[in-house]
Amino acid sequence: MEDKRFFVDKEYFSKTYKDPILREKEKNSKNLDKRKVASDLDAEENIIRNLVIDQFRAIENPETLTKEWFKDIISEYLHPGFKKKKYQVKIVGNDLIAVLDHYKNYKSNLASNTVKKMGVVKSKLERYENDLNIKLKITDINTNFRDEFIKWSNENQYASGTISRDLTFLRTICYYASTELDLEIFDKLDRVKYKLEKIKNPFTDNRDNPEEILEAYLTPEEIEEIEKNNDLPEYLDNARDLFLIGYETGQRISDYLRFDKKMLKTINGVTLINFIQKKTRKQMLLPLSSRVLRILEKRNGEFPRRISDQKFNDYIKLVCEKSKITQTILGVKRIKVLVDPKDEESGIWRGVPGYYSKKDLIAGHTARRSFCTNHYGVWPTSDIMYFSGHSTEAMLLQYIKAKPIERALQIFKNLK
Repeated sequence: MEDKRFFVDKEYFSKTYKDPILREKEKNSKNLDKRKVASDLDAEENIIRNLVIDQFRAIENPETLTKEWFKDIISEYLHPGFKKKKYQVKIVGNDLIAVLDHYKNYKSNLASNTVKKMGVVKSKLERYENDLNIKLKITDINTNFRDEFIKWSNENQYASGTISRDLTFLRTICYYASTELDLEIFDKLDRVKYKLEKIKNPFTDNRDNPEEILEAYLTPEEIEEIEKNNDLPEYLDNARDLFLIGYETGQRISDYLRFDKKMLKTINGVTLINFIQKKTRKQMLLPLSSRVLRILEKRNGEFPRRISDQKFNDYIKLVCEKSKITQTILGVKRIKVLVDPKDEESGIWRGVPGYYSKKDLIAGHTARRSFCTNHYGVWPTSDIMYFSGHSTEAMLLQYIKAKPIERALQIFKNLK
């Protein structure tokens, strides 16, 4: 099919087309050529407008509306077959990275964070290929590859959880290659995985009862200490309120940092927040706690000012420090482990187990982890899952970080 591009003079478009009065004059002009251009352009505009409106009405999730979405609609209209070409990645010799690119382009509804993670995995695979001087094919993703990849990942000091997620993602790519692209894959793909073992305290000599390393979370008492701290500068007060909102709603940092007054609804006297989770695209309607309502009242009905993830993670550590949450605990902290002697500013960061000040282990995601941990066994599990958006209890349990004795004491306190 031929292009549907419609060409007009640049001066005409910048002046006449943008002025409704001049456009009407052109459509009623005695000059037949001018009248035809104006009428044809008007008709073309109506077609495109109706096309965009129809596409908009078919969208279930308004958050998928982006500049790229709009540009794709226009490009497909002007150049039929554009989408097919856009998502067509040439795959030569069952090349693994080419299939990964095909998957990324084809799955147009992927969340931005997911796309970023795919880019990280792609870069990692390219480094793996370069180090081993090989070119991976889809059929190479087998148990031999699993063993070599785990060995290489350990040498590069990747955490066990990272290795497990990478292999899970590679299985997803292989299944996609088989079902969507009719490519041959390893017939026992379910074996290409990394069994995670509980991480134990590497510093203890008591091998009979090693202490498990836990991801940091804040107890209800520590949450109260943070809330009661009235000696914070404005920028830390803002970060503290953002964190408390994240804790009370159990949401990811990608969601609670973008909460807005427009998302609020009042039904039967109950204030709720209505939004779509950025990662899962799940529609959420949550009642707001008294703690969140106090924050909104303090801010004249507005949510705290938005800040970047990086600033937020830096600020919340300072909030914890000023709230006396500084005890030394066992945890995992990101540390620069490999440094280029020619460039000390660059380096590779990894999670390193050790004893650290608790404030240094607190970040944006701690709010969600603390919500799940502190409410588990106190609230009905179904209610926690409703707030957190977890689909299964197994997924929720990954967030429960309190030790059994801590959970038992917390449950007892709430039973009294």
